Amino acid sequence: MSTETESTLAEPSGAWVSARPTRMVEVLQRLVGLPFLVREHWDLVRTSLRRDLSARFQGTILGWAWPIVQPLVMFAIYFFIFTELLQQKIRDLPENLKALMGVYMFCAMVPWSALAESLGRGTTVIVDNGNLIKKLVFPSELLPLNTVLASLTMMLFGVGGFVLAALFTPVWPRPGPLYWIPVLVVVQGLFVYGMVLFFSTLQVFLRDTIQLVGMATTVWMFLTPVFWSPELLGKDLEPYLPMIHANPAYHMVSAWRATLMGDVVVPSGVEVLHPAVVVADIPWHIGVLALWALGTYALGYAFFVFSQRRFADEV
Repeated sequence: MSTETESTLAEPSGAWVSARPTRMVEVLQRLVGLPFLVREHWDLVRTSLRRDLSARFQGTILGWAWPIVQPLVMFAIYFFIFTELLQQKIRDLPENLKALMGVYMFCAMVPWSALAESLGRGTTVIVDNGNLIKKLVFPSELLPLNTVLASLTMMLFGVGGFVLAALFTPVWPRPGPLYWIPVLVVVQGLFVYGMVLFFSTLQVFLRDTIQLVGMATTVWMFLTPVFWSPELLGKDLEPYLPMIHANPAYHMVSAWRATLMGDVVVPSGVEVLHPAVVVADIPWHIGVLALWALGTYALGYAFFVFSQRRFADEV
């Protein structure tokens, strides 16, 4: 194929696919050029995102109320379990901290659910859209991106539900520094997008990837302090603290907890609960997560770009 012919097949963003091996400079250009690609195809991204979200609630009774109802129900369940059923195990807490463990878990479960959903749905997104890959010329890296954006949108409904509950009900004294939310959404989105790019590309060549990702995500969840607090386990956990701090999801859920809950100070007389929620640690948690995000994004996008020319043959 001549250079002139190749140029005629190029997308407006320059992200076209040819039979020759991809050059490293092209990978770097596309890594840096993703924001411009999204802006150029914003109508496509917006339409795909709206269609994805609409499909989730099409034919349901509550429709678009579900993104608000679902996290509120989850929050009510956590609140009931840890303030009523397990009240005898968390005695002597002041009245305004009765929901501590319920809120502690909920504020981690919301971002974790977005991460797990993105990995679960995003790993098969290229294979599931093989007909588009074969027949249309478009930037296929937008397929994993739409999956991540849909999960983040659902997550924000849960975040908004908690903020409203904290502001207008006595469940929690007050939310934390909410101005960190946009930063967290961007950093978490980049981190998850890099992983989805990598695993969705691997799924094209290894169809066992989705099963492996599902099992790994479950193990990862239990290794991440979503339903447990490192501070509750005392000195027995000290040898494992470096491993916990090396877990990017630990920094993700810790940053979200501090952003949504604010500083949590448990009276010294209470020996049962010592979950560490410190607003001053937010920049550190986000900084570590940002480093992981840049690394996963670079690795995932590079793997995607180097493999993209084989998609049409494999899907």
